[in-house]
Amino acid sequence: MCGYLLQHLLEHSARKYPDNVAVVFKEKSVTYSELEQQSNDLARKLQQSGIKKGDRVGIMLSKSIETIVSLFGILKSGAIYVPIDPSAPVNRITYIIKHCGIECLIASSPNLNTLLSDSEEQMSVTKAIVVGKDHDESRHLNILAECLPFYQVSDNGDSEFQSVEMSDSSPAYILHTSGSTGNPKGVAISHLNALTFVEMAARFFKISETDRFCNHAPLHFDLSVFDIFVAVKCGAAIVLLPELLSTFPVKLSEFIAKEQITIWNSVSSVLTMLADKGMLERHSFDALRIVHFSGDIMPAKYLRVLTKHMGNASFFNIYGQTEANSSMFYPIGELPDDDAWRIPIGRPFPNFEVFALNDAGEVISRVGEDGELYVGSSTVALGYWGEEWMTGDKFVPDPRYPVSRKIVYKTGDLVRIDGHGNYVFSGRKDNMVKSRGYRIELEEIETVLSSHPEIMAAVVLPIPDELVGNRIVAVIVPMSNRTVGKEDVVRHCATRLPKYMMPEIMEFRDSLPMTSSGKIDRKTLAGICAGNYRHSQEDSV
Repeated sequence: MCGYLLQHLLEHSARKYPDNVAVVFKEKSVTYSELEQQSNDLARKLQQSGIKKGDRVGIMLSKSIETIVSLFGILKSGAIYVPIDPSAPVNRITYIIKHCGIECLIASSPNLNTLLSDSEEQMSVTKAIVVGKDHDESRHLNILAECLPFYQVSDNGDSEFQSVEMSDSSPAYILHTSGSTGNPKGVAISHLNALTFVEMAARFFKISETDRFCNHAPLHFDLSVFDIFVAVKCGAAIVLLPELLSTFPVKLSEFIAKEQITIWNSVSSVLTMLADKGMLERHSFDALRIVHFSGDIMPAKYLRVLTKHMGNASFFNIYGQTEANSSMFYPIGELPDDDAWRIPIGRPFPNFEVFALNDAGEVISRVGEDGELYVGSSTVALGYWGEEWMTGDKFVPDPRYPVSRKIVYKTGDLVRIDGHGNYVFSGRKDNMVKSRGYRIELEEIETVLSSHPEIMAAVVLPIPDELVGNRIVAVIVPMSNRTVGKEDVVRHCATRLPKYMMPEIMEFRDSLPMTSSGKIDRKTLAGICAGNYRHSQEDSV
C-alpha cells in the first residue's frame, strides 16, 4: 500500500510556493521549484546508476545546498539516506558504510579522497557522486566502478519525476548514535515516524511560509529533522549555518540578527555560549519568535540573559531522543530567582504518550516519585539497523499491557513529577552511581555547580575506585575573564548538597570537549579524568 512520504512535502511546496526561497547557504540560494528540479535530476541519475527501493545511500557532505538536494533526491529514488559525519574517524565511517551496506556515496572530493586513501578495510561502496569540480575521476575509478560529478547530474531533463511509491512504514533514513559496544548504533526511522512529528510540529508552533529556520544541527544529528522537514512542509526558508560560526559566538549572534532568523533550534550548550560570549546587546533580535533548546542542561542564569535580549521569542525546552524524536516540551515562563532551578522537560506534545514506571513496574503519579520514562507514539523508530538483540532490549511491548502488540521506547531516563504536573529529568538510569554506599544523581550536582555565578559550565563524572565504589570528579569551566577557586566552589556546594555528594576532585579547564553534534563529549572527558586520577595516585605512592 502506498503512503504519504517525506519527499511529498517538497513536491507539495514546490507547487504551492514555487518562488519561495527554500535553502540559503552563504551567498547562494535556491527556490522551491529549483530544489524540486535538482532533486528530481539526482533521483533520476541514482536510478540510472542502479539504485533500487530500500537501498542505502550515504551522504558525506558538509553543509551546503547540495546536501539538501541529495537528501530529497535519495528519498525520491526510493532509497534510504544515511548521513555520515565527514569529520568522523575513518574507521567509524567505514564501519557505518559496511554495517548499512552502502553501495553509493554522495561526497565532496576531499572527503572521498581521504576515505578511499585512508581506509584499511574493503568497503561496500562501488559508486560515488562527487561534489566539487576539482575531483580526479580517474583516481577514483581505480577503486570505484562508477564515479559521477554532482555538478553534471542536472541533465536539463523533464523536471517532472514520479517518486517511487512505497509504504509509509518503509525506512526513510538511518541516524547513528554512540553505542555501548564501541560502534555506533544506526537508528532506522520510517517515513511515518518522521511525518508524525513534522505534521504535529508545524501545527503546534504555527509555522508559516514567512518563517526562516536557522539550521544549526548537522545532517547526521536528529535536530536537523525539525529544521529541514518542518520548514519544507510549510514553504519556509532553511538558512544553513556555516559550521565554523558555531564556535564563534560573536559571529553567531550577528548571523542570527542579520539573517532575520525566526526559528532557532539547537542543543543547550550553543545557547549558553551565546549568552556568555555572544555580545547579544550589540544586535536586535526582533524577528526571532521561537527558540528551542535540548540535549544538555540549560542553566537558568543563561536563560535570563537570552530572554532579556530576545524578548519577542518564546522559549521551549524540548525533550527527545533519536529513537523516538522530540516527544515533550516545556514552555519557559517567568523564571524563578533560584539559579539551581532545574528546568522541567514538561508534558508530551499532542498525540504523544509518555509514562514512567517505578522499580515495582507501577506508573508513577505522585509528586516527587521517580520512574523510568517510556515513549509511545507513531514516532517510535523501527529499531537499530541490523541489531535485533539491541532493538528488542529498548523497543519493547508496552509493559502496562503485556498482551498488547504496541511497541514503546524504553528511554533509560529517570524522571519525577513536580507540583505542577510536569516531568522533571532526574538523570540517566545508567548514570546513577554509588559512592560510599550512597546513591548519587550526577545531574543534580551539575545543576548546583552551574548555578554558581562565576561558572560557565560543569560536568560531573564518576571514577571507579575499589575503596569507595566511585570518586566524584567535577570538571569546571569558569566564566570568561573570571577566576573561581576550589574553596569558593566548595562553599557554594555546601549550602545545597549533602556531604556525600560533594565532588572530591575538581578540575578547572578553559573548555570542554564537544561531539560533532554540539553536545559535551562525556566519554572523552571521562577518559581524561580517569587518566589524570590514575597518574595522581601513582605519583603519591
